[in-house]
Order: sequence, then structure tokens, then C-alpha cells
Amino acid sequence: MTLPNYFYGGPPKAGSSWIYSLLAAHPEVFVPEGKYVQFFTDFYDRGINWYEKLYETATPEQTARCDLTTDYLFVPEAAERLAQHVPDARIFFSLRNPAERDWSAYQHLLRTGQARGSLEQEADTAHRLLSTCSAYSDAIERAWRLFGKENTHILWFDDIKSNPQAAADSLHDFMGVSRRMIDADDEGAKNVARAARNPYLNGMLKQGAVALRAAGLSKVLGKLKDSALVDKVLFSKDRVPKLRDTPDALAFLNDRHAAEIDRLETLLARDLSAWRGRP
Repeated sequence: MTLPNYFYGGPPKAGSSWIYSLLAAHPEVFVPEGKYVQFFTDFYDRGINWYEKLYETATPEQTARCDLTTDYLFVPEAAERLAQHVPDARIFFSLRNPAERDWSAYQHLLRTGQARGSLEQEADTAHRLLSTCSAYSDAIERAWRLFGKENTHILWFDDIKSNPQAAADSLHDFMGVSRRMIDADDEGAKNVARAARNPYLNGMLKQGAVALRAAGLSKVLGKLKDSALVDKVLFSKDRVPKLRDTPDALAFLNDRHAAEIDRLETLLARDLSAWRGRP
């Protein structure tokens, strides 16, 4: 049975697009087109054979087969399913200042019509992109318990931005594949959040993307996402406001995540004081 052996532990909005581009370009790595598989969260009822077919074209040279779904380790049931089917899985995370990550997630939900209220109103809704995906400590401890600390790896979003080559080398080493020089112009995680022309249209297309994945048409979805025409139709040139320019949201998110930052510092023995009061 050909199943993935490397999994992105999350969270979303922390460099996953950069990670996807990096790994998809590596000849020793197989990543399904469409970026997010979502088997253990959304499509588990389709069965393990459906999942396996997504990886059946991996070549023997592609020793690292990846599932880059962004939230398996943040959903306890999904993490348990993953451990049941791939007990020797290796997990890597990319951690971003949770205030910045939440702000990016909130803007994404607005663009796709999944949120309409204020940040404070939406923060504790059932949508896990905001409600649980900044609970890094829970996800990491879950990964350690299910797969072993030795089989997990931590990337830092700030490092991806400041030294993408070193971040790439670190991930390649963890995956046991050869190091490769990345494009000299690669500035790391640099997706620019832009305003949606029509959030309701974006929301409808978001549901369409789910349907394409469910139908096994991730390759089509990938091509649509890369289409300049689709991008032009969906998004304006206007940038969304920066978190630092919205002091009320910044104060709310800093307070919301203060305890998590303290806990994470202890868990990973890393000074995260730069996250306090930022950006």
C-alpha cells in the first residue's frame, strides 16, 4: 500500500504555500496536486483505498510522499485516524506568531465569505481556522504522543521569511532527501493578502473547490488556483489592512494568545519574546 509518510502538522496561514512549492519542485518528493488532501478530516468516509490512489503515481525515487493538509494535528479525531493508518508517520510544523496567524486567517475567512462579523465576534466560532489552529502546544503534544518526539520537526515562519534557504535545508534534512538550492529571488513565505472583489462569489467557489477534491479532481483545482485569469476575477489589487495598523485587533489577539506563548516557550525551550506585542 502506497501511503504518504510525511505530513504537515500545521497550522494554516504559516507558510504552507511556500512549503508546497518547495516540496513539489523536489524530484525526491511526491506531493499530490491541489495542495490539500483533507482525507483524515473531510473525506475519511471515502476509504483508505481512495486516499492511496492519490499517491499511486509516486515513483521509487520519490521516497518522501507528503500530505500537506494543514490541520490534521489540530483535530484530535483526525490525528488519531492518521496514527491508526500511518503509525510511523513523520510530522513537521511551521509556527507563526499566533496573533499574525489569526489575523491572516480572519482575512481569509472574510475574503471567502465564511466570516462577516468582527474579529472578536468570529474568534470563538466553530470554524477551526480561527478557533483552534493557533493552539500550537496541544497539536505538538498530540504529535509527540502519537508519533514520538523524534519523528517531529519544527520550522519557524520568521526563519522562512528571513533565511528561506536554511529553512529549506532543515526540512530536506528531516525528510531524508537531498538539499537543493532554492531560487535566489525566493523571499520565503510572501503570499500577499488582497481584498476579494466579491466575498460571496469567493465563498461559492470555495465550496466548488471542496467538491473538486471530493471528486478526485485535485489536479484541476491546482490549475485553477494557478490561473492568472481566475486570480484577476477573484481579487482586487487592494491590500488588506496590516495587523499593526489595527490597534484594537492587535491588543485583542495579543491578550488572547499570551498564555499559549508562555506554554510554548516552556514546551520547546525557545525564547518567544519577539512574539509579544508584535507586529
